[in-house]
Amino acid sequence: MSKALFDDPAIDKLTRMLIELASENWVTRARLAAVEAKIGSVEDVELSPEAEAALAAEREAFVTKIFSVLDK
Repeated sequence: MSKALFDDPAIDKLTRMLIELASENWVTRARLAAVEAKIGSVEDVELSPEAEAALAAEREAFVTKIFSVLDK
């Protein structure tokens, strides 16, 4: 486990969760910018039912990863 940043473990966990979310957000923004540079706006793109299901599974894994810090 990493070194505590704050005296209160709850604040420490929330801070680590916020940093992880910020990191994930930046990666997403960078990837979206790359896609838009290549194909243009993605506003009108429709995903197949299979792609929607895969995205839902990825979202569930993401939420589990982000909130896992609260279980420690």
